[in-house]
Parts: sequence; C-alpha cells; structure tokens
Amino acid sequence: MVKWFMVRHGETDWNIEGRAQGQTDTPLNEKGRTQAQHVASRLAGIDFAAVYSSDLTRVMETARPIVSNRDLEIKTMPQLREKSYGKWEGMSFQEVEEQYPELFKRLFQEDINFAPPEGESDSDVYSRTGLAAETLKSAHEDDCNVLIVAHGGSLRALMANILDMPADYMWRFKLANGGLSMVSLYNCGGATLDLLNDTNHLGESLV
Repeated sequence: MVKWFMVRHGETDWNIEGRAQGQTDTPLNEKGRTQAQHVASRLAGIDFAAVYSSDLTRVMETARPIVSNRDLEIKTMPQLREKSYGKWEGMSFQEVEEQYPELFKRLFQEDINFAPPEGESDSDVYSRTGLAAETLKSAHEDDCNVLIVAHGGSLRALMANILDMPADYMWRFKLANGGLSMVSLYNCGGATLDLLNDTNHLGESLV
C-alpha cells in the first residue's frame, strides 16, 4: 500500500484579498510561512520515499520546511500547478463580475468545460492532474509514503482522479491553506480517502 500525504500551500496575500491566483507566482505571506512550519512539525515523524511539488513559489515555500532535515529532493511537477484563470488572474471575484458579468455567471454553473478567457477549464485541470497521478502511481508501487504539496484546485482534481470520481466532483472537497489530506492506494487496485483537510496542526477551527 502506498500512502499519499497531500498538503495545500500556506496562505498568500491574494488568498486574503480573494484574488484569482491561478498560475501567477505569488509567495507566502507571514501567516503562510508559519503554516508551513506547522505542517513540517506535523509530518516530522513520517518517513517519505519522495516529495513532489508544484513548481510555483508558494508551494515550494511550503514544501521546503518539511524536507529541511531530510535527505530528500523536492521533485517539481508543472502538472500540479493551480488551474490557470487566464486574464482573470490577479482580479478579485467582484472585479471579474463587474468586467465579465455573463462569463462570471457561467463560472458557478458546474460546467467542467467552461474556461475563463485564455485560462483552463476544470476538465483541463482534471486531465493534466490525471497524467500526474499516473506518473506518481508508476513511480511508487511498493509500500511507502509519498508527499505531494500543491494547490487547492490541482489537489482537488488529483483526489477526484485517484478516487475514480468524475471531474465535476473535484469542487466537493474543501481544502484549507496548510490543510493535510491522505489517500491510500492499494496494491490490488483502488484507493480510499483516509483524511480530508485536517488543520489541527494549525490550531485553527474550520467551523
């Protein structure tokens, strides 16, 4: 059995401001860096065979404290990047609604093929994270623990893929900044969701 430990990156200023980050390379803010340290403490006793990360700064800054005292290389995977919001990146949802009112309505209609101007659809993200899932499964078939640090959107899509759920299920998972989720992949095939969005290590309540 292979266990995937999946961590969403820590907080950024754009998270607080409600801006579409997408693939814009934003850094963690002070709280986000603290969250990364808390995640590292939470996972200190876990023996990881490998660590995979999106190649964007906010994710790398979350992954580095976890491997700081380990002989492990962070393997970057562009397939784990956040969904691209194209021309909407850097805009608040209020700004999007004001400037693109008709397209904004479609954003919340659960159409997996809808994409912002010059951006990606949920179907696009589901497809590329599906390729990432196949790469990870092929690389780690023996019993081990694998750490995956990425974004809210890409981790949701990755979970849906590995749990054999359709693309329109990806937004049914709630993932907080610095939250930890776990999936077990069995040698006989199939997977189970063992932990979803645990934030106890952050000292924060989700309710």
